[in-house]
Amino acid sequence: MWGWVQGQMRPDAAHDSAHLARVARWTLRCAPDVPPALAVAAALTHDVVNLPKNHPQRAQASELSAQAVQATLPGLGFAPADAREVALAVRDHSYSRGAVPQTPLGAALQDADRLDALGALGVLRVAGVGGQLGRALLHPTDPWAQGRDPDDLAFTVDHFFTKLLRLDGTFHTAPGQAEARRRTRTMRAFLAELASELEVDPPGE
Repeated sequence: MWGWVQGQMRPDAAHDSAHLARVARWTLRCAPDVPPALAVAAALTHDVVNLPKNHPQRAQASELSAQAVQATLPGLGFAPADAREVALAVRDHSYSRGAVPQTPLGAALQDADRLDALGALGVLRVAGVGGQLGRALLHPTDPWAQGRDPDDLAFTVDHFFTKLLRLDGTFHTAPGQAEARRRTRTMRAFLAELASELEVDPPGE
């Protein structure tokens, strides 16, 4: 399966083999009652169709990944029912899709993937994607988008306000919820330090 994923997935600064490994570790932690083979399979395949953030079909990436998973896993030794369960979790994990997972595996995968967008890793990943897309770091006079609509296609820091700081509270599993709270505090501490260096007030809660 890993060879298939490597052959299909187009990695970027935030979606690479290290991201898949971290998501696998947290999917296992968030779904202790799910067969480990299914948890790892879902984590390793959840970004097998990885489209850039500014791609017009970005919102369909998880659906395309799920279709590829369901078509491929039976040929890699997975029972058809297990392949369907993994594909369902992959389909519903995406923030862009806005789905509520229907299974414990789906809930764990969504939590694990969202955790990797938070904390110190989240800061690194958003900066990496921002550089890849050619975004400015922040708006020069309104860094927290207080007097304008946030635009995370133009300014990297705006992504904190369009998505990242909204994630806490969307988690389903107890391990995911606890870790999300901790990592969100880390991101707010980063923004507070950034505000200090910019000599402006920090963003509100």
